[in-house]
Amino acid sequence: FHQLLSHCTTVWLQADPEDHMKRVVEQGDTRPMAASGQAMEDLKRILAGRAPFYSKAHHQINTSADSLTQTFELLRRTVRTALQLPD
Repeated sequence: FHQLLSHCTTVWLQADPEDHMKRVVEQGDTRPMAASGQAMEDLKRILAGRAPFYSKAHHQINTSADSLTQTFELLRRTVRTALQLPD
């Protein structure tokens, strides 16, 4: 990750734990809940543990805040601005 930070533009695509779980289930993967009755608490702990590391990214976008289209447009604008590319 330090190599990425040094040589690339990095973006942390964040989501609320509930959205993470919902997206996994919508993709047809029910393993997280089948493996543990504490799946949501496990996910929250994992995300909290990773947050200090991921927060080093140059940019952060909360994907829970907007629709897929809105998130994509924000990601596109963010990267293009960071790379000083025209719209």
